[in-house]
Amino acid sequence: MNNNFRSEIKYLITDKDFYLINHNLKNLLKKDPYCKKDFYTISSIYFDNYKMTSYNQVKCGISERWKYRIRFYNYDDSYIKLEKKYKVNGLTNKKSIKITKEILNNILNNNAKISKDNESLLNEFIIKMKIENLRPVICIEYDRIPYIYKSGNVRITFDYNIRYTKSCKNLFESEKRVYYLKEKILEIKYNELLPDFIKYRLELNHLEQISYSKFNNCLDSLYRRF
Repeated sequence: MNNNFRSEIKYLITDKDFYLINHNLKNLLKKDPYCKKDFYTISSIYFDNYKMTSYNQVKCGISERWKYRIRFYNYDDSYIKLEKKYKVNGLTNKKSIKITKEILNNILNNNAKISKDNESLLNEFIIKMKIENLRPVICIEYDRIPYIYKSGNVRITFDYNIRYTKSCKNLFESEKRVYYLKEKILEIKYNELLPDFIKYRLELNHLEQISYSKFNNCLDSLYRRF
Protein backbone atom coordinates (compact mmCIF):
# COMPACT_ATOMS: atom_id res chain seq x y z
CA MET A 1 0.00 0.00 0.00
CA ASN A 2 1.21 3.47 -0.85
CA ASN A 3 1.34 5.78 2.18
CA ASN A 4 2.34 8.91 0.25
CA PHE A 5 -0.23 11.61 -0.39
CA ARG A 6 -0.37 12.78 -4.00
CA SER A 7 -1.59 15.82 -5.85
CA GLU A 8 -4.74 15.16 -7.86
CA ILE A 9 -5.94 17.65 -10.47
CA LYS A 10 -9.08 17.23 -12.56
CA TYR A 11 -10.34 18.99 -15.69
CA LEU A 12 -13.66 18.76 -17.48
CA ILE A 13 -12.82 18.34 -21.18
CA THR A 14 -14.67 18.48 -24.48
CA ASP A 15 -14.57 15.83 -27.19
CA LYS A 16 -12.05 17.99 -29.05
CA ASP A 17 -9.82 18.29 -25.94
CA PHE A 18 -10.08 14.54 -25.46
CA TYR A 19 -8.91 13.82 -29.00
CA LEU A 20 -6.07 16.38 -29.07
CA ILE A 21 -4.59 15.72 -25.63
CA ASN A 22 -4.84 11.96 -26.02
CA HIS A 23 -3.09 12.27 -29.39
CA ASN A 24 -0.29 14.33 -27.80
CA LEU A 25 0.27 11.81 -25.02
CA LYS A 26 0.31 8.70 -27.19
CA ASN A 27 3.82 9.38 -28.47
CA LEU A 28 5.06 10.88 -25.20
CA LEU A 29 4.12 8.50 -22.38
CA LYS A 30 3.59 4.79 -21.91
CA LYS A 31 0.24 3.23 -21.19
CA ASP A 32 -0.31 1.59 -17.85
CA PRO A 33 0.91 -2.03 -18.38
CA TYR A 34 -2.40 -3.33 -16.97
CA CYS A 35 -4.21 -1.69 -19.88
CA LYS A 36 -4.11 -4.46 -22.46
CA LYS A 37 -6.33 -2.69 -24.99
CA ASP A 38 -6.88 0.98 -25.78
CA PHE A 39 -8.75 1.37 -22.49
CA TYR A 40 -10.05 -0.60 -19.55
CA THR A 41 -13.34 -0.48 -17.67
CA ILE A 42 -13.48 0.31 -13.96
CA SER A 43 -16.42 -0.67 -11.76
CA SER A 44 -16.72 0.74 -8.24
CA ILE A 45 -19.30 0.05 -5.55
CA TYR A 46 -19.47 3.03 -3.18
CA PHE A 47 -20.62 2.84 0.43
CA ASP A 48 -22.15 5.43 2.70
CA ASN A 49 -24.22 5.53 5.89
CA TYR A 50 -27.84 6.56 6.33
CA LYS A 51 -26.79 10.15 6.98
CA MET A 52 -24.90 10.09 3.65
CA THR A 53 -21.82 11.42 5.43
CA SER A 54 -19.35 10.83 2.59
CA TYR A 55 -21.70 12.43 0.07
CA ASN A 56 -22.32 15.49 2.26
CA GLN A 57 -18.63 15.94 3.08
CA VAL A 58 -17.90 16.34 -0.64
CA LYS A 59 -20.97 18.57 -1.09
CA CYS A 60 -19.84 20.88 1.72
CA GLY A 61 -16.22 20.94 0.59
CA ILE A 62 -14.83 19.35 3.77
CA SER A 63 -11.07 19.33 3.21
CA GLU A 64 -10.35 16.18 5.21
CA ARG A 65 -12.52 13.22 4.30
CA TRP A 66 -12.51 9.56 3.32
CA LYS A 67 -14.76 7.00 1.65
CA TYR A 68 -14.85 3.23 1.12
CA ARG A 69 -15.36 1.51 -2.20
CA ILE A 70 -14.96 -1.92 -3.78
CA ARG A 71 -13.40 -1.92 -7.22
CA PHE A 72 -12.78 -4.36 -10.08
CA TYR A 73 -11.72 -4.11 -13.71
CA ASN A 74 -13.15 -5.28 -17.04
CA TYR A 75 -15.93 -7.18 -15.23
CA ASP A 76 -13.35 -9.69 -13.99
CA ASP A 77 -14.24 -11.26 -10.63
CA SER A 78 -10.77 -12.73 -10.09
CA TYR A 79 -9.29 -9.43 -8.90
CA ILE A 80 -11.45 -7.37 -6.55
CA LYS A 81 -10.17 -4.65 -4.23
CA LEU A 82 -11.51 -3.02 -1.10
CA GLU A 83 -10.24 0.55 -0.93
CA LYS A 84 -10.30 3.39 1.57
CA LYS A 85 -9.61 6.69 -0.17
CA TYR A 86 -8.44 9.71 1.79
CA LYS A 87 -8.44 13.36 0.80
CA VAL A 88 -6.67 16.02 2.89
CA ASN A 89 -6.32 19.62 1.67
CA GLY A 90 -6.48 18.59 -1.98
CA LEU A 91 -3.99 15.72 -1.60
CA THR A 92 -5.10 12.10 -1.94
CA ASN A 93 -4.04 8.70 -0.73
CA LYS A 94 -5.63 5.29 -0.55
CA LYS A 95 -5.24 1.95 1.16
CA SER A 96 -6.34 -1.17 -0.67
CA ILE A 97 -6.45 -4.92 -0.21
CA LYS A 98 -7.52 -7.76 -2.45
CA ILE A 99 -10.73 -9.57 -1.48
CA THR A 100 -12.49 -12.61 -2.91
CA LYS A 101 -15.85 -12.70 -4.65
CA GLU A 102 -17.16 -14.66 -1.66
CA ILE A 103 -16.16 -11.82 0.69
CA LEU A 104 -17.76 -9.31 -1.69
CA ASN A 105 -21.04 -11.26 -1.66
CA ASN A 106 -20.93 -11.45 2.14
CA ILE A 107 -20.43 -7.68 2.30
CA LEU A 108 -23.30 -7.00 -0.09
CA ASN A 109 -25.56 -9.35 1.88
CA ASN A 110 -24.44 -7.84 5.20
CA ASN A 111 -23.00 -11.19 6.29
CA ALA A 112 -19.32 -10.27 6.52
CA LYS A 113 -17.66 -11.30 9.80
CA ILE A 114 -14.72 -9.87 11.73
CA SER A 115 -11.90 -12.38 11.91
CA LYS A 116 -8.29 -12.53 13.08
CA ASP A 117 -7.53 -13.96 9.64
CA ASN A 118 -8.83 -10.83 7.89
CA GLU A 119 -6.55 -7.99 6.93
CA SER A 120 -6.97 -4.97 9.19
CA LEU A 121 -8.66 -2.83 6.51
CA LEU A 122 -11.34 -5.47 5.99
CA ASN A 123 -12.06 -5.72 9.72
CA GLU A 124 -12.15 -1.92 9.96
CA PHE A 125 -14.66 -1.80 7.12
CA ILE A 126 -16.87 -4.51 8.65
CA ILE A 127 -16.88 -2.63 11.97
CA LYS A 128 -17.92 0.55 10.13
CA MET A 129 -20.74 -1.40 8.46
CA LYS A 130 -22.02 -2.59 11.82
CA ILE A 131 -21.55 0.61 13.84
CA GLU A 132 -22.22 3.29 11.22
CA ASN A 133 -24.58 1.29 9.01
CA LEU A 134 -22.41 1.60 5.92
CA ARG A 135 -24.18 0.14 2.91
CA PRO A 136 -23.73 0.11 -0.87
CA VAL A 137 -25.43 3.18 -2.36
CA ILE A 138 -24.36 3.16 -6.01
CA CYS A 139 -22.26 1.25 -8.53
CA ILE A 140 -20.33 3.45 -10.96
CA GLU A 141 -18.60 2.32 -14.15
CA TYR A 142 -16.44 4.18 -16.64
CA ASP A 143 -13.85 3.59 -19.32
CA ARG A 144 -10.31 4.80 -18.69
CA ILE A 145 -7.26 5.51 -20.86
CA PRO A 146 -4.23 5.56 -18.52
CA TYR A 147 -0.75 7.01 -19.13
CA ILE A 148 2.16 6.81 -16.70
CA TYR A 149 5.59 8.37 -16.18
CA LYS A 150 7.65 6.72 -13.44
CA SER A 151 9.62 9.77 -12.35
CA GLY A 152 7.40 11.55 -9.85
CA ASN A 153 4.85 8.72 -10.06
CA VAL A 154 2.88 10.65 -12.68
CA ARG A 155 -0.42 9.18 -13.81
CA ILE A 156 -2.65 10.86 -16.41
CA THR A 157 -6.03 9.38 -17.21
CA PHE A 158 -9.04 10.07 -19.40
CA ASP A 159 -12.34 8.89 -17.90
CA TYR A 160 -15.37 8.73 -20.15
CA ASN A 161 -18.63 6.81 -20.67
CA ILE A 162 -19.31 7.44 -16.98
CA ARG A 163 -22.39 5.47 -16.01
CA TYR A 164 -24.12 4.16 -12.91
CA THR A 165 -26.68 1.76 -11.54
CA LYS A 166 -28.28 1.63 -8.11
CA SER A 167 -28.50 -2.16 -8.21
CA CYS A 168 -25.65 -4.42 -7.10
CA LYS A 169 -27.00 -7.29 -9.19
CA ASN A 170 -25.18 -8.56 -12.29
CA LEU A 171 -22.09 -6.58 -11.34
CA PHE A 172 -19.77 -8.64 -13.49
CA GLU A 173 -21.93 -8.46 -16.60
CA SER A 174 -21.23 -5.72 -19.12
CA GLU A 175 -24.78 -5.76 -20.45
CA LYS A 176 -27.07 -4.28 -17.82
CA ARG A 177 -29.29 -1.25 -17.27
CA VAL A 178 -27.14 1.79 -16.61
CA TYR A 179 -27.53 5.56 -16.84
CA TYR A 180 -24.87 7.74 -18.46
CA LEU A 181 -23.34 11.07 -17.59
CA LYS A 182 -22.05 13.24 -20.42
CA GLU A 183 -18.79 14.41 -18.85
CA LYS A 184 -15.28 13.45 -19.88
CA ILE A 185 -12.63 13.97 -17.20
CA LEU A 186 -8.89 14.48 -17.52
CA GLU A 187 -7.18 13.55 -14.24
CA ILE A 188 -3.53 14.18 -13.38
CA LYS A 189 -1.84 12.66 -10.33
CA TYR A 190 1.76 13.08 -9.22
CA ASN A 191 3.83 12.96 -6.05
CA GLU A 192 5.70 16.28 -6.06
CA LEU A 193 6.06 18.04 -9.42
CA LEU A 194 4.57 17.53 -12.84
CA PRO A 195 7.47 17.62 -15.35
CA ASP A 196 7.47 20.65 -17.65
CA PHE A 197 7.66 18.59 -20.85
CA ILE A 198 4.40 16.88 -19.88
CA LYS A 199 2.74 20.19 -18.97
CA TYR A 200 3.70 21.55 -22.38
CA ARG A 201 2.14 18.65 -24.27
CA LEU A 202 -1.00 18.67 -22.16
CA GLU A 203 -1.82 22.23 -23.30
CA LEU A 204 -3.83 22.99 -20.17
CA ASN A 205 -3.93 26.80 -20.44
CA HIS A 206 -7.48 26.93 -21.81
CA LEU A 207 -8.83 24.35 -19.34
CA GLU A 208 -10.33 25.13 -15.95
CA GLN A 209 -9.40 22.99 -12.98
CA ILE A 210 -12.50 21.60 -11.27
CA SER A 211 -13.50 19.66 -8.20
CA TYR A 212 -15.27 16.62 -9.62
CA SER A 213 -16.59 13.62 -7.75
CA LYS A 214 -18.02 10.73 -9.79
CA PHE A 215 -19.59 9.49 -6.57
CA ASN A 216 -21.50 12.73 -5.93
CA ASN A 217 -22.34 13.53 -9.54
CA CYS A 218 -23.76 10.07 -10.18
CA LEU A 219 -25.76 10.20 -6.95
CA ASP A 220 -27.11 13.63 -7.91
CA SER A 221 -28.18 12.22 -11.27
CA LEU A 222 -29.76 9.22 -9.53
CA TYR A 223 -31.73 11.47 -7.16
CA ARG A 224 -32.98 13.63 -10.06
CA ARG A 225 -33.99 10.55 -12.02
CA PHE A 226 -35.82 8.78 -9.22
